[in-house]
Amino acid sequence: MGATELSTPLGLAAGFDKNGEMIDFLSSLGFGFLELGSVTALPCNGREKPRIFRLPADYSLINRMGLPNSGAETFARRLKHKNGAVIGINIAKTPDFALTKTTPTSGIDDFLHSFNKLHRLGKYTVLNLSCPNTHDNTTFEHPPLFNDLAREIANARINQNVQHPVLVKLSPDLEKKDLNKIVDTAIKFDFDGFVLTNTTTMRPGLKTRQKTILAIGSGGLSGAALREMANQQLQRVYDITGKKKILIGSGGVMNLQDVLTKLAHGASLVQVYTGFVYEGPFFIKRLNEGLDKFCRQNKIKNYLELVGCHHGA
Repeated sequence: MGATELSTPLGLAAGFDKNGEMIDFLSSLGFGFLELGSVTALPCNGREKPRIFRLPADYSLINRMGLPNSGAETFARRLKHKNGAVIGINIAKTPDFALTKTTPTSGIDDFLHSFNKLHRLGKYTVLNLSCPNTHDNTTFEHPPLFNDLAREIANARINQNVQHPVLVKLSPDLEKKDLNKIVDTAIKFDFDGFVLTNTTTMRPGLKTRQKTILAIGSGGLSGAALREMANQQLQRVYDITGKKKILIGSGGVMNLQDVLTKLAHGASLVQVYTGFVYEGPFFIKRLNEGLDKFCRQNKIKNYLELVGCHHGA
């Protein structure tokens, strides 16, 4: 999936349409692509409710959804007859609390089951290495674990002649040393790019009262409060890969300036989620119109000219 194939570089981040039930509606709003999921090998009910919270003062959300989804088998049946929309499929390990005796025998087997079942149904696949909403103690962002997973996914791609891009979604909380190791491993196994970033378990500089934050408890923070962390991680990966890999910027996109900043930091595609929640169904239309106007006013023939050049940063 190249940026030049899309009507717009603006897409929907994973987590909004977990089961692929709103494809037609979401496509009609102006998204260039939709990333569905996260999908897990086994069905998962997610965490107990309430599990998503607005922070209006911070233009942000905290969620501990816990990957609720219908599982890879049901998801595959639902998507089999869908066409038209540019779809990416985000897969994650089944959370520990949802495992049963019939589960695959390891986290790698869990990923492989979903990958094998779903990769033909989308234009690209994303491996979601960590999810701060599940409370699993060990994630595949641990470099040795990711090395093992990457090797098995790479072998599966070769054995099944998978041609479409496979990307890795990373956390903003990854320390630079581990980030570099994971990026180097992904490059070694010929992965096609990265989604930067997931939500954060940190609570940086919130305006919301501390008492309220403590009452909400655990979960992944998204929205404006995530913006700087996500952009820094995006820039770090772009410094390593340049334009040789697909970089999808996600995290803190609340207006046109945020889109321009993602492009400036190296993203060739940009995803929205929390901004869509706060701004409503016409948010993506306004962003598309704004990006088009910006390019025309600045005599930019293609938005790709903005990638990595710090326009609007």
